[in-house]
Amino acid sequence: MNPTDTIGGLVGLASRLLTNELEATFSQQGHDITREQWIFLMTLTEDSPLTPLAMAEKLRKNRGSITSLIKGLEKRDLITKVTLNGDGRSYGIDITSHGREIVEETKVLAFGVLGQALSGFDESEQQQMHALLLKFVHNLSGESNG
Repeated sequence: MNPTDTIGGLVGLASRLLTNELEATFSQQGHDITREQWIFLMTLTEDSPLTPLAMAEKLRKNRGSITSLIKGLEKRDLITKVTLNGDGRSYGIDITSHGREIVEETKVLAFGVLGQALSGFDESEQQQMHALLLKFVHNLSGESNG
């Protein structure tokens, strides 16, 4: 069976191709960052600090994956742990200025890759694809669509 024979196969193939192209583009431009790390940092630019649990929920990842991302990004000074509510046992993750610089430098690259993937789609087709994929995600996550 060909990956393009089913919707599930197509969604998986599209995801892998998008990830591969994004990471290759980052690498070609001298940025040592994965798609997962980039999404993590982008999330923090919009909403931080976040607890590891909140980040896991937001990114729909397990705590182990989040812990691994935190360790790697913290080691590279792209994020930092901050104390929340004055309780030393409770911490959040915040993006560093170096992390923000990386996001700003790579944002245009990421949107360029997405633009390449959407080449030939008119605005209506892009909106329809977005709505259909959102419905797909909602169905799998058990969220209501309304």
